[in-house]
Amino acid sequence: MSAIMRSIAVAVIAYSVLLGLSWFSLGNDPRQARTAVATAYSSGDLTEYDITMMDARIGAHQFNDCLILDQAISRSGTRAQMTVTPPNDLAIRTTGVCRELKDSVLNGKHGQMNFYQNYIHGHTVLARLLLGVLPVKAIRMLYQLVIYGLLVAGLVFAMREALSRGATVNVLFWLCLFASFARFYGVEYFGQSLGHAPADAVLLGYALWLQAVSYSEQSRPAEFVTAAAVFGALTAIFEFWTGGLPLGIALTIAGVTMAERRDDRLRSSVVQACVSFVAAAAAIAAIKIVLTQMLFGDGAVTSAGSQFFARVAGSAQFNGFPPPTVDNIISRVSQGLGGMAGGQPVLVVMILSLAIVFGAAGYTHLRRTELRSRAALIAASNLVLVLWVAALNHHFYIHAWFMTRIFAWTIATGFALFAMAVATRQSLAPANALPVAAE
Repeated sequence: MSAIMRSIAVAVIAYSVLLGLSWFSLGNDPRQARTAVATAYSSGDLTEYDITMMDARIGAHQFNDCLILDQAISRSGTRAQMTVTPPNDLAIRTTGVCRELKDSVLNGKHGQMNFYQNYIHGHTVLARLLLGVLPVKAIRMLYQLVIYGLLVAGLVFAMREALSRGATVNVLFWLCLFASFARFYGVEYFGQSLGHAPADAVLLGYALWLQAVSYSEQSRPAEFVTAAAVFGALTAIFEFWTGGLPLGIALTIAGVTMAERRDDRLRSSVVQACVSFVAAAAAIAAIKIVLTQMLFGDGAVTSAGSQFFARVAGSAQFNGFPPPTVDNIISRVSQGLGGMAGGQPVLVVMILSLAIVFGAAGYTHLRRTELRSRAALIAASNLVLVLWVAALNHHFYIHAWFMTRIFAWTIATGFALFAMAVATRQSLAPANALPVAAE
């Protein structure tokens, strides 16, 4: 209960900061932002195509970019309403978004204004702030540099630790995680995305913090509740149902497992951190619902809720999407797997299979060591992804072309379990072999 209450307090603070930034960003001149968007279309940094797939220059997910940009430049209703939920003038929010935005900024064709209540829209607030000082191309470059910087920082941190203390199981875990995400998380296609990048940066930043805790001496027990709550709140603020929530829970399980040094506190630390993450994210959603009801009325809450449950139940239908037959599922999942590694789905399938097989072999060995509990929690973190796909199978099918990125986690933990198992066997190595320390 203490963890839950603290998480709610963190969520209230985080949402207050978001509202303050949103209110401030609305003071920017929208004409400047509109000019920046128009210039992006003229220069080719934005196109009419919602989905550009393997485009490493402007990113694969133009749909989200155009939706966010339209909301960043639109003005409607009261300032209080726009602070809570950004408006847009899109007639259909499921297709032709980039074409509508182009007609709006270049030809002055505006649709009827409406408010998109389904998300917290932290990414729109961030875009609204940045458009006041940067062109669209520079914003994307900034986002991508942040993602790349976090990945490289994680690798540098792990390699430096390996040089100073040896290849401990902690070092091997984080090295596998950051290396796997650098190659198989599709950062070349999504790292510059106005919709994906903020949530990805939150995820990688939290991983970097957990890595630092796992390397520290910890003269006193590490405290994970507040950090997990901050992570949960920021994930909810920037999440666009692109995988941040399931990956966040999986990272919390495995990351805390590696960062908690004391075996007697392991399970309680993992449970409290997960509860804190979920409680903070849920509190953010609850605050949004209350504010929406206060400023927009019951109808807005009911409409957003019905759309959410339609997604969960699989009754939501989207024009242009074929029915989920076996062939269509394989086709859409293959597209997503290709986006994880340069358009090569066969390579990803082979690497994923390798990680699962040798990860299972590593886990089997670790079950006979003092790391059995930690190995079990790392392996179990993958169940979060399986449950997420099972519960939201329709959403996963429709958006498989970017949702499959979550399985970079399976690759990372599979290789990590195998590497950890190898490290624990080094005591049996020949005397002239270089030693590998294991914690």
